Amino acid sequence: MHYMEESATGDLGSRERRRRKTYAALTTHARTLTADRGLNGFTIEELCEEVGVSRRTFFNYFATKEDAVLGAKSADPVAPYAAGFLASGPAAAAAGTGSGPRLALKDALLELFIAAFATLDIPRADIHDFMQAMHDEPALMKRMIDSAMQRQRALAELICRREGLEPGDPYADLVAGLVSHLGMTSFQQFVGHGGHAAAVSPSKADESDDEARTRLTSILTSNFSHAARLFGS
Repeated sequence: MHYMEESATGDLGSRERRRRKTYAALTTHARTLTADRGLNGFTIEELCEEVGVSRRTFFNYFATKEDAVLGAKSADPVAPYAAGFLASGPAAAAAGTGSGPRLALKDALLELFIAAFATLDIPRADIHDFMQAMHDEPALMKRMIDSAMQRQRALAELICRREGLEPGDPYADLVAGLVSHLGMTSFQQFVGHGGHAAAVSPSKADESDDEARTRLTSILTSNFSHAARLFGS
């Protein structure tokens, strides 16, 4: 994957490992507390006490309690790879600014999603609490849907730029909606939720990060292959 090599690889430094451990602890405990007590049944201070961090540390990771439950980050996971996505397209080639091999849109989108998903801190061990929180708290579900729609609109804008289309082109909106759905479906299969044929057993919660990335890449590739027919190939 030519422009995805910029994703982080190799051993993590001790600081990054601590950051990820704290992030995981905050999200895991936030989900457990929400599943047990409801979103309004605990305070940020109680969450911090459970994790053993300060309130200030909490706000270094999340803006709100809802964000902690969702594991929400302010940055769009696609953004770090947008330049490579654009550079492999026809608009960049026409302008003489393209780099690397030119890719069909469906292939470039698959690479984009694989790279973005590889950077996500995906809940595996606490997925039951996560889904229970989504089921019991409509506000959380709405927030997640709103965030997904915002990212879908941003992806449609990116597709317009890559393909040299006018802003708001219906084709870009359609493609963005389709691949966003494929991404969501792939995530559900990855965590073993929703009764899909590719759903995984609880033992997968113990798999290594490399194993998880490989499995998620396989799921994404399989699901995106079904969309190829809609692209005429």
